[in-house]
Amino acid sequence: MDPYKAQLTQMHDALLAAKRVLVIGDGKPDGDSMGASTALYNWLKREGKNAALFMSVATPKNFLFLDGVRDFTIDPAVFDENYDVVVSLDASDTGAGGFKDLMPCLKSGHLFVNVDHHVTNTKFGHLNIVITDASSTCEIVYRFFETNRIPLDDRMATSIMTGLLTDTSHFSNPATNPKAMAAAGACAAAGARHTDILKHLVKNKSVASLRLWGLALARLQFDPEFDMTMTYFKASDLEGIPGADESVQGISNFLNAVGADSDAFMVLRETSEGTVKGSIRSISRDISKLAQALGGGGHKKAAGFMIKGRIEEKGGRARIVAV
Repeated sequence: MDPYKAQLTQMHDALLAAKRVLVIGDGKPDGDSMGASTALYNWLKREGKNAALFMSVATPKNFLFLDGVRDFTIDPAVFDENYDVVVSLDASDTGAGGFKDLMPCLKSGHLFVNVDHHVTNTKFGHLNIVITDASSTCEIVYRFFETNRIPLDDRMATSIMTGLLTDTSHFSNPATNPKAMAAAGACAAAGARHTDILKHLVKNKSVASLRLWGLALARLQFDPEFDMTMTYFKASDLEGIPGADESVQGISNFLNAVGADSDAFMVLRETSEGTVKGSIRSISRDISKLAQALGGGGHKKAAGFMIKGRIEEKGGRARIVAV
């Protein structure tokens, strides 16, 4: 029996009884957050619910193949409406989710459901379904459907499969577990469009993107202070390259999947806004504490952070200089 059955049932009953529902995708959209939010949204629409879908940033183009994704709004005015249930998916806290400043706008009387798998989740909901040993938030959404005997359709299955594949690096990283594999099998049986996922999220690298990856590989260096292998992108590296932001995403997962001489990888990315974003991955170490110490958070094996500063190169090595 699923130890979270009571919570998953409570969420189901609240959603079925609700007249209006707000679904919130994470403010740092990836395959898991996009998949989890659209899977739940598509079910709500199938049930005839009056549901709204919010995300604080524009939808990345490579996720436009997901059903319902075009219903996302970035208009904060959506928080001024009355809702019976509000569901946040894949956000470790309201700040990371991109809706911290909008929370006071919500009318009283709603149930706020926080669904997530990050070990650093701050339990900010009225109902917190935070399953830290889940491979992904999409796995939790699948368990929600399974527990409440909700049949999957191809739209929901494609969304769930997207999060399962991206957060496990196609079942190659330590997040992979039996429940994720079972969920993927159920999604495949329900008609998940695996070829669409591959086309838009894997086989989508342009020549310019591959050159950026080559630059990252050429800059790989072992940092004894953090006992991990690191690489970086300067803001100037990304100038004038279409889709550069999407191009650098996933390099940390790739390195973690293929690297044999290091058990941890960090990818630094300098932005034009004067910040440095760090993405950390590990096969065996808990790197969430390091990310938290640097002002970020995440999972034990996958975490990130953002610091105001720039990347300085000296003696063939890179370091973050705070500003």
